[in-house]
Amino acid sequence: MVVSDAREQVLLVDDNPQNLKILYDTLDSGHYRLLLANNGEKALAIAEKSKPDLILLDIMMPGMDGYEVCESLKSTPQLRDIPVVFLSALDDVESKVKGFEKGGVDYIAKPFQPREVVSRVATQVKLRRLEQELKEKNRELSADNIDMQVKLEAQREQLAHFSRLSTMGEMAAGFAHEVNQPLTAITNYCRVAHRLLGSNVEDNRVTNKKMLEDALNKLEAQSHRASEVIQRIRGFVKKPKTGKTIFDVRSLLSDVVQFAEVDARNNKGHITLELPDALPEVEADTIQVQQVALNLIRNALEATSIWQQEHPSDDEILYVSVSAKAERQSIWVEVKDRGCGLADDAEQKLFHPFYTTKGEGMGIGLSLCQSLIQAQGGTIGFRRNQDRGTTFYFSLPISC
Repeated sequence: MVVSDAREQVLLVDDNPQNLKILYDTLDSGHYRLLLANNGEKALAIAEKSKPDLILLDIMMPGMDGYEVCESLKSTPQLRDIPVVFLSALDDVESKVKGFEKGGVDYIAKPFQPREVVSRVATQVKLRRLEQELKEKNRELSADNIDMQVKLEAQREQLAHFSRLSTMGEMAAGFAHEVNQPLTAITNYCRVAHRLLGSNVEDNRVTNKKMLEDALNKLEAQSHRASEVIQRIRGFVKKPKTGKTIFDVRSLLSDVVQFAEVDARNNKGHITLELPDALPEVEADTIQVQQVALNLIRNALEATSIWQQEHPSDDEILYVSVSAKAERQSIWVEVKDRGCGLADDAEQKLFHPFYTTKGEGMGIGLSLCQSLIQAQGGTIGFRRNQDRGTTFYFSLPISC
């Protein structure tokens, strides 16, 4: 059975055999495993093989001197962390400073004082041990942080998905009406087509054919309309694969605005989309960005609706404006309303979890939006409009 030697290894390097013997005898207390080298080349070979915990290195040696040995150690990734204590009869300040500049951690002047050597070696070995323990703790903490980040990411994904489902629940009535309209039209066009097919009047054959063609074309158009609504719903509520993709913000916002038009009609509001002819592409999670944009638009529509309820005699047509621009290596998206505005303490509370101004709200909407945008490397915030209402904005980094 092989028993490993857990003692720290100390490499003693000196071209003078007498000095090596003195060092060896001084440190031969059983606390360390001592390694010996009488020149620089041997010292480097032993260091590469054994990875000692400390090196006591003579400066004045023939061939490769101690400074050169230390430089070689510090330039080798596997050896650069080994502490080096210089040994020399040169006791002037310049020699000591040069030793520290080469990477040494301490300096012992010859002739050696045994108690000094023992004390300095013990101190450096202890520091080395503490340094390695600290690195190991950091590795463990890093691994724990990675695990925690993965868990937090999973929780954030689950919360985001739950929020999308909750949003769909709130919008369900509007979408049921939105889908019911084309379905009702399809039913009516089918009845018209049946009646035309059952007509036997020869004089109306051409007219009936034209009317039948029109009915079938309209039937097809309405079926596409219903299908598009359903596809938008499916795309929004599905649980997406995690990951960022490169996409065009203009196209994404156009889809979101179409999606939100149902809510706009329910709140008797209007949405305008103001986009430049072209924008740089961004890299982000499209579903999460859609979710943030839709949430901000719906909040703006609700603020608009509240204003209309509080001012029933005001005939003003209220719009929610959605816009985007490129600035400072980011795409900035803004959602502006002229609604009821925010409370005086909104700056302190608005993005906090479970804070809500809605009677039946859960208070996770804006907090989740902040989390989702920060996960994309962007920022989110708001400002009060000078005339009335609020502008919410968020940024996404431009894809390199």
